Amino acid sequence: MGGGGTEAAVKVEIFDVNHGQCAVATSPNGQRIMADCGDRLSDGRWWAPSMHYCGQSVALLALMNLDEDHLSNFPLLTKYISVGQILTNHTIGARELQLLKPQGMGRGTGAVYDWMANPFRGLPAPLPDFGPVRVWWYYNHFIQGVTEDTNDLSLVLFIQYGRFKIVFSGDMEERGWRRLLLLCPQLRLDLMGTNVFVASHHGRESGCSAELFEFFRPELVIISDAERQYGTQETDDWYRQRCLGIPVIGTSDRRYVMTTRSDGSMQIDVAPDGRWTIRPVPVPDWELSPPRQGFAVATYPSERFIRRSSRTISPDRALAIGHA
Repeated sequence: MGGGGTEAAVKVEIFDVNHGQCAVATSPNGQRIMADCGDRLSDGRWWAPSMHYCGQSVALLALMNLDEDHLSNFPLLTKYISVGQILTNHTIGARELQLLKPQGMGRGTGAVYDWMANPFRGLPAPLPDFGPVRVWWYYNHFIQGVTEDTNDLSLVLFIQYGRFKIVFSGDMEERGWRRLLLLCPQLRLDLMGTNVFVASHHGRESGCSAELFEFFRPELVIISDAERQYGTQETDDWYRQRCLGIPVIGTSDRRYVMTTRSDGSMQIDVAPDGRWTIRPVPVPDWELSPPRQGFAVATYPSERFIRRSSRTISPDRALAIGHA
């Protein structure tokens, strides 16, 4: 069941940022939707959306969850990329974010706080024009003393092109799913027909909601997470039992779950007729130069230490294909 040579009209890229998230959907008219802006720093090398898309534009930046692993590149992203609109849970402002972070904020979260606190950041505007791509979302409302866990205040973001639908779910946990499904009957209907579900909370057990999967059965689940360190990450089989699966080209195998920890960065190509394919893709990253004498080693990559020659990471994996 091949793609038939049909040219892709929508591209969705899921980047490997270890325990974090960054994904970009590009519409047929070239407009980009970015879900989170996590980055990856390991073994002296760095990947970040601010470098990957440096000097380019993102029409909509959706901050799925206001935790550091989803926001770590926000300061540099907003410096080096033209961001049209920033989408967050509208019930969380600077005051609420401060209440949600009693232990303090990382650099990315702090920059989001500053953006929220800026009285000149402008009023909410209509969504950019994504042509035939439809974008919408749900979230629980912040209520002090009731819903005040950042995970359960995540956005649930839908992106649909024709018969293809992908859902990003932030770090929503089981309690948050239960509340959202109860309060938003339309969400239950919108879940039907989902092709790809990006697992909530990096696929951890706390995000596994059996109640959620009563309303849909996706073809594929994608997990964005780092190497396994805890038993709570052992959820591949749980999701596998709730997926239809997609065939792998040239084999009799099927894939039910793909993960950035084993498959690396990946790209979904969606054709106008609804057919879609997914494959691991090579992504350039950057070497961090060692600091000169007299400089302390920074935990956050400084532009001063980035060596712009890039290395290509090329996972050797079979191409998988699905169909809507």
